[in-house]
Amino acid sequence: MTLISKFWPRLIVSLLLAATVIGSMIAMVANDREHLGMHKVTETSTEDVYSVSPSKQMSMILYKNIGSKGTERVYIYKHDKSQKKPGHTNVNDTYNKVKTTTGDPRLESKTTRWEYKNGAYKFWFGIADNNDKLIRRDNTFYIPKDWLSLSTTQAAKLQKLAKENQAKMKTEGKKVVKAEVEKTVKETVMAAMKKDPTMSPQDRQKLMQETGKKAAKEAAAKYQAEAMQKMIDEAKQSK
Repeated sequence: MTLISKFWPRLIVSLLLAATVIGSMIAMVANDREHLGMHKVTETSTEDVYSVSPSKQMSMILYKNIGSKGTERVYIYKHDKSQKKPGHTNVNDTYNKVKTTTGDPRLESKTTRWEYKNGAYKFWFGIADNNDKLIRRDNTFYIPKDWLSLSTTQAAKLQKLAKENQAKMKTEGKKVVKAEVEKTVKETVMAAMKKDPTMSPQDRQKLMQETGKKAAKEAAAKYQAEAMQKMIDEAKQSK
């Protein structure tokens, strides 16, 4: 009778302990796989972006293809104007995209993490050390239309092309600018003379000088922009 009276309490206690252990194991598995007791928290941050190019005439951010298939990208940029060594975006669970903007260049980051709903859940499952676990990070670069977004390979190719074509561009540019200046000055003076046949030689000379100076500046800028665009298009053929 004594044995029977002790048997049932022991059995009940054993069953309760077993249920507690099994329940704890199930809860821990659920926490690990289904994030039991946790919720998603998203934070948004914005920072200024500065060009990695040393040239003031050409602003850009760069990217490097990574991964076994080369489909993932790490973007290289400066977050401080005086920064000597550029920084880069994170690698793991990070997704990047580039958009144009009429405003200042910037980087908007949305970071989503798992966090415990309250202190009780953190107490029971905190041993797993999974609080603030990163789910994903979405980066959006907003850059002006005149900025470039090139791969490191494309940037190296562009630098090589610019060096190779430097002498040619200088010689060819002079010819193009000279021809454009002569054409513009001639057309402008003829139009002015037609409008005012009594224009004095001094006024005509002044008009030629002013027109020539303006035309030379515009023609040079146009030629450089077109030549550079050709090299950029060629460089972009590289991956």
